[in-house]
Amino acid sequence: MPSAANGGVVTMDDVQRLIDQRLLQAEESMHREHASMRRQMDALEGSNAALKNQVEDLKLETRDLRRQIQVLKKDVKWKYSAPYIPRSHWIDQGHDDQYIAEMIKLLKQIRKVTKQLRNGEQISVIISADVDVPLTHDDALLPHWSELSDAMQICGEGDLLRFTLWGIQLNQSVIEMFSRSLTLKCPIINLVMNDFMNQDGVNFAVEVMRNNPQMKAFNFKNSIRNEEIASQLCQSIMKHPEVESLGLQECCNEGDTFGYTMLKTLLSSSTKSFVKLYFVGNQVRTNGCSILPDYIASNPPLTNLVLDDNHLVDDDLRMISIALKTNDRLKELYLEGNDYSSAGIKWLEVAVKGSRPIQTDAGDSFLDPNFDSVFGSNHTCRIFGIFGMVHGNWNLPNCWSTPLENKLWKLYDLFHWHTENGELVKELQRSMDENVIILMPLVLNRIESVYSRLLVDNKFLSPLSIRFDLIRRMPELLEKQR
Repeated sequence: MPSAANGGVVTMDDVQRLIDQRLLQAEESMHREHASMRRQMDALEGSNAALKNQVEDLKLETRDLRRQIQVLKKDVKWKYSAPYIPRSHWIDQGHDDQYIAEMIKLLKQIRKVTKQLRNGEQISVIISADVDVPLTHDDALLPHWSELSDAMQICGEGDLLRFTLWGIQLNQSVIEMFSRSLTLKCPIINLVMNDFMNQDGVNFAVEVMRNNPQMKAFNFKNSIRNEEIASQLCQSIMKHPEVESLGLQECCNEGDTFGYTMLKTLLSSSTKSFVKLYFVGNQVRTNGCSILPDYIASNPPLTNLVLDDNHLVDDDLRMISIALKTNDRLKELYLEGNDYSSAGIKWLEVAVKGSRPIQTDAGDSFLDPNFDSVFGSNHTCRIFGIFGMVHGNWNLPNCWSTPLENKLWKLYDLFHWHTENGELVKELQRSMDENVIILMPLVLNRIESVYSRLLVDNKFLSPLSIRFDLIRRMPELLEKQR
């Protein structure tokens, strides 16, 4: 508005006053909007709190209702009602005597476990068939599966089931039954050789994991058709908050290339860690990728790693050997049935037995037993499927219960080896230089204490033999002891 003091001419003061006025109006409008939004948010929070209370009330009512239903069911005299399946039924289906015997055994298992569940005597549901090819589904089995499923559903609120189905084909009807039965009550689930159709097996596994947030262990040994389905299963496992023991076995068929992709997914999370991982028969080829040894070297909580029947090669074992130097948590590593040679085995000996790799001018390489290298070896991990018998009944390096005992055994083993080869004095002189005479009484006492601690079988070289050899080759040692 024009200033009266300037005959209607707008001045900078007039403009400033107009700007201040507009800013004040905008601030007042903003405060009103914030106040309105705050009231709406308060109202929503109040509604949300009310809904939470209603949900909690519904949970309590549902829990009470379940208890009432259980009481009513216990009051009613229960009877196993699934009809008997005559032997002739299986003969008409073209099955042989061995198959029929397994099917009869299966029906007896279902009936027995069902009765035990009904009587509150059993929380481990183990239904298995001792077959190379899964028993096929038959609609005559549906009433029996229904009896078992119903018995699982009425287990007490605090009864946590352990569920295993092994060597039995499951069709969609049976899957739906057990999907209902396994809700919120099963920390251990094993699905092995179930001959699922299409994607049914993975869908079943995903649903069971979603419905069991407290599940600790999951084992799945069934074929997966393609990488997309495998990824769906792995992603579901990685999202689960509690699974710490995982088995994915023989999920990949010959020629499949997604086995290593699955393994990389399982090892890639910075928040999800497994304690036991069984990844057997999944056609794993790393092609030089170092994700697996990098994972081992990071010293995760993993104590058991099973990689049998894959396609790991010498270079994989070399990288694993290096990785073990920074890992003191892994207790058992299984590598049987892979594509390594004796060269790969030597690398693992470097890691766990304390041998030192030596290469001659001619290009030949060998492992040199060395006292110094023992202290740089891994004193915790046992490697299965690689080494043969080592000293009588002790069939593996690191077979003792503590790292100290493992180290003592390896030291005694070196004393033994160098004595038999007539090189003990030479090796001690190399390790201790001119101090060998001064330190020898300590060495002799250490030999005695190691032998006594480990209770070595007396058919092996005794401390007395080692002492005698040392004194015979070092007469100055006898003078020192005098």
